[in-house]
Amino acid sequence: MKFENTRTVDDAVYYGSIEEPVARYLESHLKCLEEDYHIEFFLDKREENSAMCRLGIDFGDMEQAAKQEAYGVMQSLVPALLSYGRQQYIEMQLLSKKKLTMRDDPLTGMFTADYLMDRAYVLNRAEIFPTTIIAVKLKHWKETVKKLGKESGDILVQLTASILGKVAEKDYLIGRMQDDVFAVLIPLVKRGETEGYLKRVDEECRMYKDSVVAPSLAMGITATANKLDDVREKIKEAMEQLPQ
Repeated sequence: MKFENTRTVDDAVYYGSIEEPVARYLESHLKCLEEDYHIEFFLDKREENSAMCRLGIDFGDMEQAAKQEAYGVMQSLVPALLSYGRQQYIEMQLLSKKKLTMRDDPLTGMFTADYLMDRAYVLNRAEIFPTTIIAVKLKHWKETVKKLGKESGDILVQLTASILGKVAEKDYLIGRMQDDVFAVLIPLVKRGETEGYLKRVDEECRMYKDSVVAPSLAMGITATANKLDDVREKIKEAMEQLPQ
């Protein structure tokens, strides 16, 4: 499988966009398909610094009947394989960061709602302020589950969790509050820190805009200003700002 920048070739078919790390994770699977069907997969990077690539198949000088047979198989198999690879890759990334315990949401590895509320109580007791609270909702999660199935919905949730965690600082607290809602706590927030975090989240989401499963997020934001403000109540207020 070719991973370098590749020009469009004759007798090639493209199967949408894929993240380059996911393609590398699937390399052995794609290699088996290449051997079985005498084809060649390649990645076409349209932008130099982009993590997204077009996945193409070069059928070469294959006879027309054999090409039609291979094309029919790939048309149904490749999208399913990419979906599987994306899910497995995200899970692998999440598991590599932390060992899951009872305090963690099993799908994403983020804190459970109950545990995040416990941590919010600790922030109150320790009189840690100001703290910014960001509620994050996946806009089209229910539609994704309805149209593409539960597996695709889970992938969307995992991808969002991965993005929120990837661009966060080590002291941020992130929990999955509902099926499609997260909360991010930024203790002792500094001037411009909230805006900087939201910008990084937006930049990461844009990288997936051409993917079949792409995160679109709505935000609700509150903050504690003094020791009398209850972080737990501010979490609820931020969540109430989210669209239903």
